[in-house]
Amino acid sequence: MNAAAWQGPSGDILGHCVPIQQFVARSDRAVLVLQHVLAFPEGCSLCLRLVMRRGPLDEAAWQGLCASLDGGYSAAPGLAATDTGLKFGVRLPDGSRATTAENAFRGWAHPTDRPQPPMLVEAEGGAAYDDRSYRGDRQLWLWPLPPPGPFEFVVEWQDLGIGTTAVTLDGSAVVRAAEQAVPYWP
Repeated sequence: MNAAAWQGPSGDILGHCVPIQQFVARSDRAVLVLQHVLAFPEGCSLCLRLVMRRGPLDEAAWQGLCASLDGGYSAAPGLAATDTGLKFGVRLPDGSRATTAENAFRGWAHPTDRPQPPMLVEAEGGAAYDDRSYRGDRQLWLWPLPPPGPFEFVVEWQDLGIGTTAVTLDGSAVVRAAEQAVPYWP
């Protein structure tokens, strides 16, 4: 097992895709879509699309909101995570849960510092925005793989009118897909 498996997927394995194509949450200004899950032997990436429209926000508020979404970290001085900001989580069948908001390992921790599973961390992201809209992609890394059976993916974003919202995912499909992941080199 990779000592840093909780931090993200191995860089030398081609993950196997589980198509999802499901709206997770919608408000009058934001849409969150779970596009697919990319499964690896030690965990999976939840691949999201986030779209926002500016609405009535003034320029400073709009720029601050967009900067706060830059990879999940504040890009502008003075901006901090709030209780009403964008949060992700999972609830597993055994009652365990993991959230990006309660991540004990902010930023980069030493790879041998293994947290208690499950862990959900923001692994990758990219975005583009202009003065009217924001379009971004996020990958959340769930470690370890979910167990077979249903589990929930949970989103909350009070700032944009999205209360706690959950969709049920098929952990069995993710586990089967992980068995199809292929190393780049034999």
